[in-house]
Amino acid sequence: FTVGGDGTQGAAHLLYEEALRRGMKVSIVGVPKSIDNDILFFDKTFGFDTAVASASDIIRNAWVEATSCFKGVGIVKLMGRDAGFVAMNAALASTIVDLVLIPEVSVSMEDI
Repeated sequence: FTVGGDGTQGAAHLLYEEALRRGMKVSIVGVPKSIDNDILFFDKTFGFDTAVASASDIIRNAWVEATSCFKGVGIVKLMGRDAGFVAMNAALASTIVDLVLIPEVSVSMEDI
């Protein structure tokens, strides 16, 4: 069994190919787990909901800090190697975000 994201699943596939090449009768089972929710063919991976819930709590905390100051601004950076799923879903869940920048969309300062 391999439990992990796209890198782990890619390694599991390499193990499968090598076992096949050697004529080994083994099963290699990949369990998708990625807080980024970026594994192909899976709508949702476990760990994603927890990441979104935690991130939306952090966003709310940043909003409290920002609104306690005159003209305050809160900036929150969330992880997501090549996917903005956590950032996008956390922003939607918090309902208080004005702007979300995600790696899938090119943005220039003129767009903001």
